Amino acid sequence: MEKTEWVFGEILIQEPMTALTDLIITTVCLIGFYKLYNLSRQNDGYMKNFAYFVLFMGLGTLFAAILTHAFDYVFNPEQLTKAEIKELNWKNKFQINLHNLPNWVFNVISTTLFEISVIQRAKYYLKNYNFSIIKWFVVIESTIISILLMYNLSYDIASIHIGIALFVVSMPLQVKIYKKYKAPDAKLLIIGSLIMLIVVPVMITKFEITKWFNFNDISHVVIATTMYLFYLAGLNFYDNKLNEELSAKRIH
Repeated sequence: MEKTEWVFGEILIQEPMTALTDLIITTVCLIGFYKLYNLSRQNDGYMKNFAYFVLFMGLGTLFAAILTHAFDYVFNPEQLTKAEIKELNWKNKFQINLHNLPNWVFNVISTTLFEISVIQRAKYYLKNYNFSIIKWFVVIESTIISILLMYNLSYDIASIHIGIALFVVSMPLQVKIYKKYKAPDAKLLIIGSLIMLIVVPVMITKFEITKWFNFNDISHVVIATTMYLFYLAGLNFYDNKLNEELSAKRIH
């Protein structure tokens, strides 16, 4: 892949469009976190983990924009390729990937918070459902992912974590909820997750419209769209909770 760059006087910015599209995700996430966190505070901390999921996703993409893309050359002056980095021993690979770790670690934390949140939310609908197996699965899976991430030092591990969270943990629950209750938040989570599937062929084929809008940029636009839909789902959590509380008051 040919790296694009902008030069402003003495400042070099590599992959500017990739950094910019990462910052679009960050913007969606930080605005979403602000609104969802305030709603959580107004509702005694209800679904606080979902707000933090959005926050950590935003922080991850912020670090990715600045450290992984725009100024990668500062931390990787020899501009080693991924294949060349892969051949290094673990210590050298760790040193050259230090600037990538904030993005990767925040991404893993964010995804685990998403898994915890969808379980918490599913309890609202599926009151007689046994969630203990799913909880243990999330604990074990997140632990294994964290170990593998530090051992392999590759974003691919974080990507696997995202896939498991969306389609192994969340999707079966959302389908059950939507089929039974037609819940708008479940519908939004399903649509957002399905949109994320676009990323897979784009990344595998390295599809690009131009060198200024490559597979990374397309994927970031898709992720920003998904995060916006997830934010809307988060707003619905509180709307439904409020409606249930009002209904309970009317009954009493």
